[in-house]
Amino acid sequence: MSAEDNNNPYTSFQAGVTATLRTWSALKTAVDQTWGGTESATKAEDLRRTIFSYFDGQSPNPKMTLYELEDNLGAYMEEEFGVVLEDESEREVADLIWRMYECCAKGDCALANQVVMDAIQAEELLKKSEVKSVIKNGDDDDDDDDDAMNDSSEEQEIGGDDNDDAMNSSSTTPKNEATAAAATAPTSALEYSQGYLFGGPPKPKKELPPPRQLGEAAPETPMPVIDDDGFAPVVTKKKGARR
Repeated sequence: MSAEDNNNPYTSFQAGVTATLRTWSALKTAVDQTWGGTESATKAEDLRRTIFSYFDGQSPNPKMTLYELEDNLGAYMEEEFGVVLEDESEREVADLIWRMYECCAKGDCALANQVVMDAIQAEELLKKSEVKSVIKNGDDDDDDDDDAMNDSSEEQEIGGDDNDDAMNSSSTTPKNEATAAAATAPTSALEYSQGYLFGGPPKPKKELPPPRQLGEAAPETPMPVIDDDGFAPVVTKKKGARR
């Protein structure tokens, strides 16, 4: 991540808040399971936006106390997602947000930057575990074939070249994984703080007609025109003239 952005106290704080909310299992589960309805992801974005408004970087003292932040986090999860936090995780989240703001107000971005890096690493590990799980499930049917191949390979003599190839392949794997992780990681704290919390942008709402007022008659449905034989005419598209 860009060193310049990482040394910007308020930008680092915003990135730290983003990382904290992304790794808050209660919030992530509520959004993944749409416990807040179809607007679950939007509600999570609103929560982050509200935190930024109270911890706005204009003063070393936020517009909300630590205990108020705890209470508001718990109330928001219950009111918007129907989640009662019996694990009291809102206290941990509030305390971390408060400490990051306190440190960043003094120009110390170390804690916020570490929270972001830990979140990025956790996300990468989760992606790898999901990929391994998919691969493992796909290979279950081939277990018998794999066992047969392993038994056959044990009877064969393994040459030095094969060992060298295996070692070379093993030694390049971490490098490739590190390169892939670097390619997907955000380039700056600003980019990370402005990214969506969960997934992509919320789906646009469908435009619905205005609700019918009480006592208003329902709109008339056009009736099909019936000819003398009792059939409704079929409308067909005109074809272009042949050349």
